[in-house]
Amino acid sequence: MSETKINQYVELFETLKKAMKWKVFDDNIVKTIASVYVMNDKKWEEGRFFQVADDLKKEAGAFSSMKSHPRFTMAALLDVKFDQPAERVPQLFDVYNTLKGEKFKGGESTYIAAASLLTQDESIQKTAEKAMILYEKMKKEHPFITGASDYPLAVLLAMEEENDMIERIENYYEALDKQGFKKGNELQFLSHILSLGSGENPQLFIQRAVEVSDAFKEAGIKPKPMYYPMIGMLALLPTNLFDMQDIQTMYEKLNNMKHFKWSKDMNVLIAGSFFVNEKLEHSGLTETSLYTTLESILQAQQAAMIAAITGATAAASSNGSN
Repeated sequence: MSETKINQYVELFETLKKAMKWKVFDDNIVKTIASVYVMNDKKWEEGRFFQVADDLKKEAGAFSSMKSHPRFTMAALLDVKFDQPAERVPQLFDVYNTLKGEKFKGGESTYIAAASLLTQDESIQKTAEKAMILYEKMKKEHPFITGASDYPLAVLLAMEEENDMIERIENYYEALDKQGFKKGNELQFLSHILSLGSGENPQLFIQRAVEVSDAFKEAGIKPKPMYYPMIGMLALLPTNLFDMQDIQTMYEKLNNMKHFKWSKDMNVLIAGSFFVNEKLEHSGLTETSLYTTLESILQAQQAAMIAAITGATAAASSNGSN
């Protein structure tokens, strides 16, 4: 059950917190790393993890974010995806440079986008080109809200074949705005997620998003914009699999724990992610296209969470040093 994942998550957080005591000072980064391992059902091994993190630091340029704490979240992403993660470090930097060659700006979000490309079989160069074209179209539609944090999502969309993707996203964006969702980058992300739900009537997904948002309200959780991507993932699930009570139980369990009660927003995202992750593993969806879609979106959501948390930490460090 999802509650088992919560127990694994809390236990791994405690282990990581001790192991990373003098390396990472933001508990939210440690929590994110713990969630990466739990969602991918991968055992954390201290030696292997720190070896990958050290390799990232050695390979990085002087001013790279991989010299700092983001290398630990990247080490986790590589470790859960590959049997020999250290061997993938040079390839990560090669893909990163390919993206920069397509005018992606250097930084944490581009590294995360590069990591997502390591697992694909198609031409990385072609996907990078397609991703930048999609990103430019996104920026043209929403110049003030589209930024580097959208890079991982642009790469995810570039792996899809649909030609009318941007038009579909815009239709969702406008329809959701009329339903009371707040305009902004998070609504753009939600629109992207719903556009990946192929083969269904768009109106159905809009209605599902409204129903999930209402379920959050009824559970006493205000559906803030930062929860919109999570609402999108839950809206894509078959109606009979959505259980707000299960999510609420996990959320409240975390809220009552010592190291978690001050990070309620993250607790919502973790509870929702574990719920979707659990449904993908045990609901017979594994042979469907929805499984692949939600797996990809979970990765994009995780990437967005990592980028937001590391970005907030960097901003806090910068403000503290002024």
